[in-house]
Amino acid sequence: MKDYDDLSYDELDLPLLTEKNEEFQMLLEVAEEYQRRKDKAAEQKSGKATEIVVRDHLTRKGFNVAANHELKVQGTNETADRIDSILLKPSVSPNRLVYHPHEVDTVIEIKNNAVADQSEKIRRKFGKITRVSNDFRFAVIILSETKGYAHEITDKKLANGKYRSFTLVSRKRYPKGGLYLRSSIMGMSRNKEMKKTFQWEKLVRYLKGE
Repeated sequence: MKDYDDLSYDELDLPLLTEKNEEFQMLLEVAEEYQRRKDKAAEQKSGKATEIVVRDHLTRKGFNVAANHELKVQGTNETADRIDSILLKPSVSPNRLVYHPHEVDTVIEIKNNAVADQSEKIRRKFGKITRVSNDFRFAVIILSETKGYAHEITDKKLANGKYRSFTLVSRKRYPKGGLYLRSSIMGMSRNKEMKKTFQWEKLVRYLKGE
C-alpha cells in the first residue's frame, strides 16, 4: 500500500473542498488580503496575508495566538529565528514581540505553499529554538499545496516527531493566474481541483492537546 505522501491527487480518498468549508473561505480571505497589500513586495504580500488570515481563524476558535508577526523567544538571537506565530499560554498578552520560554505553548510557522524546499530551513530553525526549551511544541501550517509537489512540507521531511506539518487543502495543480486571485480559487473549485484534507481539524485538536 502506498504511503499517503506518495499518493497522487486523484488517488486521495478525500472529499472535494466546497464553499461551505472554512478552508475555502480562508483561501478567499488570503486573496483579498493579498490584493490589499499591493504596495508590498510579492513575498511580503503572500506570506503576511496568509499569516494574518490563519492567525485570525485560530483566534476565533479561542486560542491565545500572538497578534504580531516576526516574533522572538528569549534566548534566540539570530534574525533567522524570528517566528511567524506563537500559541501562548493562557493569560499571556498576545500583543508583544518577544516572549519568555515559559509563556510559549507552540511555535508555529505559516506558509501559503512551499515555493521552494523549505523543510530543511524550518527544521534548522526549530532545532535552534528547541535549545531554549524542550517543552515547546512545533507546527507548520500550509494553507494549500499541489499534491505530489517535490517540495511539499511533510512530517517525514521535518524528520522529528515533535515537528508537525498540517496542509489544509490539497490541490491538483498550481492555478493559472496564481493563488491570490478569487477567480483562480473559484476556477479550481469548479474544476474539482481542491480536496479537503481534514488537517485543519487535526491541527485544532493538536493545539488543544487532544
